[in-house]
Amino acid sequence: MAHGEVPQPHDALHVAAADGVTLSVRRHGSPVSPCRVLMSHGIGLAANAYFPFWSQFTERFDVVVYDMRCHGHSDVGPLDTLNVPTLVDDSRLVLKAVQRAWGTKPTVGVLHSLGAVVGLLHAVQEADFAGLVLFDPPVWPTDGMPGDMEARVQRTAKMARRRRDRFEHPGQLAEALAGAPPFRLVPRSTLELIACSTLVEEGDEWRLRCPPAHEARLAEWTFGFTMQLPDVIGSLPIPVKVIGADPTVPFSFLPTIDMSDLITIGYDFVPDHSHFLQFENPTLTSSLVADFLESLELA
Repeated sequence: MAHGEVPQPHDALHVAAADGVTLSVRRHGSPVSPCRVLMSHGIGLAANAYFPFWSQFTERFDVVVYDMRCHGHSDVGPLDTLNVPTLVDDSRLVLKAVQRAWGTKPTVGVLHSLGAVVGLLHAVQEADFAGLVLFDPPVWPTDGMPGDMEARVQRTAKMARRRRDRFEHPGQLAEALAGAPPFRLVPRSTLELIACSTLVEEGDEWRLRCPPAHEARLAEWTFGFTMQLPDVIGSLPIPVKVIGADPTVPFSFLPTIDMSDLITIGYDFVPDHSHFLQFENPTLTSSLVADFLESLELA
């Protein structure tokens, strides 16, 4: 699947953050639907890379996708102000801009990884969501040691800083991803879409839209919030559905293993799927979201 196969949006917004960074927001799907689904992405990725997943919702829902700063079609912004609280402020601005431009309606956040962290903290600050679906949020097991978590995050950040950021063409990145263990379950066509969505042409080469230093900074910020997330999830006064990777699959990024403290929320894990489960099986994962929306009487 090539990047050009992602359809043009019905409408788009360019939302200015407080520091002048411009955030790209696109509207797909059915504008007349009574329910809006807001979708974002994980670290180093882009909303368009999830097209095989979110395209499953466009016939029935008002689908809005947006790229966080330093990702996709949004501005990179300065490294020194890049952190999770800034992304939460951006998320609040985005949803308010969407409501002003396209009307207020029940909105469910369908968010992956870093996007799930941002959405949770947004929901704590503002009652903007009718519900949340969180794909493999980086919730450390309740019996995990903080030192273990920090070491894992620092390894991830170190790898990000060493990441190659320039390629001759998107196919070269897709080939590299195909050989990377974390992407071993992702179809080749989706790897090509990921490459096209996360690279920008610059002269005679292609550059990562999310610079390695920015990706590393966000990975480091993850550690500061993972220990808080179980309490945050359990205290939200809105319906929350967590869909996790199979914790026994190698290369699940930060597997949500012990959810026993969160019995009041809906939790499923998808057997034999990893942290990138929406890429690996968009049909199955989208059906789990649809079931949740139906339970809320929003589908």
